[in-house]
Amino acid sequence: MLRALLYLPDDAAERLAATPVAGRTLAVRVMVAALRAGASRIAVPAVLRDAAVDRALHRMPELSSALEWLDAGQPVPADGPAARWLLLPASALIHATVLEDLLAAPAGRPVVLAESADGLAPVALLPTGPPADSPAAPWPTTLWPTTLWKDAAAGRPIGLALSHWLRETGAVPRAAAGPYVDVRDATDLRRAESALDATLSIPADSGMDRYLHRRGSRWITRLLVRTDLTPNHVSLASLAIGLGAIWCFWHATPTSAFVGVVLYALACIVDHADGELARLTFQESRFGASLDWTIDTIIHAGIVLGIGVTAGGPVMLTVGLVGAAGVTLSALFARYLPHEIEIGPTVGGVLRNIANRDLFYLLLLGAATLRLLTHGAVGVAAVVVAVGSQAYWVGCLARIRRLGRGRTA
Repeated sequence: MLRALLYLPDDAAERLAATPVAGRTLAVRVMVAALRAGASRIAVPAVLRDAAVDRALHRMPELSSALEWLDAGQPVPADGPAARWLLLPASALIHATVLEDLLAAPAGRPVVLAESADGLAPVALLPTGPPADSPAAPWPTTLWPTTLWKDAAAGRPIGLALSHWLRETGAVPRAAAGPYVDVRDATDLRRAESALDATLSIPADSGMDRYLHRRGSRWITRLLVRTDLTPNHVSLASLAIGLGAIWCFWHATPTSAFVGVVLYALACIVDHADGELARLTFQESRFGASLDWTIDTIIHAGIVLGIGVTAGGPVMLTVGLVGAAGVTLSALFARYLPHEIEIGPTVGGVLRNIANRDLFYLLLLGAATLRLLTHGAVGVAAVVVAVGSQAYWVGCLARIRRLGRGRTA
């Protein structure tokens, strides 16, 4: 059983907890971190409740149902030392991965985040009881929460008292991976935003994603978090730009083909912004992920078909249709089939590279260059794209069959 308590470290903490960082207040970010770390109940002093918190709770019913608002004089929870407690400063930036690392610590004495151990805003985990390796000198469970609970529930600062108590009980410092910033002033707020920026990339990012798309999308995302636009709105904007890229490759001129490449790059930048906005504002959803995948597939298949149309004639139109079908099948395989098809240094590595967005850029630039040289050469690009678009899903299918035979054997 895991519980969490948000507390105020010092007199400035109430104001700082209500300060937005990348579109959500610090207090809301700490609440969500506790929820995603597995806390079933999150106790929060009522002084932290404001309009920004209520808006966030309206958008996140799961978080709303997990919260317990505390008032002065509220009694100590009945589960007391029977539950593990996360003690979280409401005015700090704490990522869920930090809390997950604390929760992985061996059972026993209280654990404190090493980066916060010497400050006035410790992030701590209290175990369910005294340490098994020290029965003669158990940590004083009676001090938690009876001594500190009264002030915490009333919204009075407890950072100094909590820090002293953790040292007296021999809390074990534990380093954790992930963003953590003890926010004290405007400089710390900027550090917190930078720390969140560093979490926006995903493992699947290619070279173009890291060096072009993310650099552009983060500027857009910084503006979007200050608006009421949702990630799905941004996805639809990406679709509109992508349709412009398709139109440029449809019966393309030399100029329009290169404009199409530029529009495709812009669509990718906006596409990255919708995911960043979703992660920063806790608006991730299955529908949003499906919409994003559908839009990506439409844009890629449409551009490939457009290259075939530009090449001209019924044969090249058929080649374009084959290419578009290959793009769609590859997208379906990448989304719905087991990830183990891409595991391994040989075939798996080849499949990952085939699905890489960087390769698609090379194909588009090749098609635009051939259109610049001569109209007839675009047919070569159409054939290359049609063949290349089949490579991923055919390779996946072959890998799955091979793995199946291996399991049977």
